[in-house]
Amino acid sequence: MVPITVPDNYWLPLAVGLGAMPLLATVHGTIVGRLRKPAKVPYPHCYATPEQCKNNPKAEQFNCAQRAHANYLENFPQTMLYTLVAGLRWPVASAVLGGAWVICRILFLQGYVYSGIPEGKGRYRGGLFWLLQGGLWAMAAFGVGLSLTNS
Repeated sequence: MVPITVPDNYWLPLAVGLGAMPLLATVHGTIVGRLRKPAKVPYPHCYATPEQCKNNPKAEQFNCAQRAHANYLENFPQTMLYTLVAGLRWPVASAVLGGAWVICRILFLQGYVYSGIPEGKGRYRGGLFWLLQGGLWAMAAFGVGLSLTNS
């Protein structure tokens, strides 16, 4: 059994990983929910059709919000885990990278849904999240993961 020591300032990655990241998921869901009615996309349909988007700009905006939300949910769980695991060795660095990831995801959401840039290309404003996510993965896998296997 390998002992795991939790650093004193581990509250920082906890605040990011278990606070800010899930909160942003809720914000995503709320935005999608608010845009559904003006987009005229009834449940259980996830997206507006291309015809609906041509006739209703809110339908296109809904699709962008829905896609931003789905992309967030595709990346959020592992990034939360990377932040928490990396925080065992580097709590401040993992919280900073995790916090920057959240900011980039907000820029991604804002650019995708509210920028008005066609084809959702406003999402590129937050594209740096990929590098931050990769950094957190490397910190967790190589910084913490390898040290546990070498003990």
